[in-house]
Amino acid sequence: MNISNKSNSDEIISNLTSIDFVVLAAMHDTDLKTMIKINALELVKSCEKFFDLEIMQKMNHEPSPELKMKIQNWLVSIEYKQYTQNTNQTLSVDDKESIRRIYSKLGLKPHDLSELTQAGEVFLEKKINEIKNKWKILIEYNKSNNPIKLKEEIDKCSKIIPIMFTIGIANTKLFSEMFKTMNLSMYDYLSKNKNIHPIFLDYLK
Repeated sequence: MNISNKSNSDEIISNLTSIDFVVLAAMHDTDLKTMIKINALELVKSCEKFFDLEIMQKMNHEPSPELKMKIQNWLVSIEYKQYTQNTNQTLSVDDKESIRRIYSKLGLKPHDLSELTQAGEVFLEKKINEIKNKWKILIEYNKSNNPIKLKEEIDKCSKIIPIMFTIGIANTKLFSEMFKTMNLSMYDYLSKNKNIHPIFLDYLK
């Protein structure tokens, strides 16, 4: 199966944000701890893009016993209860209505599960390989003490920096060393770069 041939699919893909990539990987891995760090409306909007691209779909089969148990335990956890409470308090009426509209469009109910399609699996695998290669490049420039090339590469891959950490490719210590090599403040750079979603900063604490 290929990614949807809709005329705007290339445009949607080119405009995917750092949080979109985080959402795609989190949905694939059922990474619930990452999902609750994302604003509920942002999460649903990201899923809408992937449904439109036909790389995500509603799960139409019974989840595995392991997944079912994982979700059941999650739904009764303190973290989930806190997330639900915070979401209800922080989302505006308009935000909640937007979420309802998107769910209706996608044919989803609040506790329905979604999964990647075959095309989605291929898309994510290619993206992960790209990210692994980018991380290797950053490591090499850091090893060779080449701050100019290192900065150029970090600038170019800023959109995929968050997912580097959420899926465990990058590590905080080495990433911090790279900014010492470039003689830059890591937090200043990350907080000012609009391509890098604030969720990423949680992984540096």
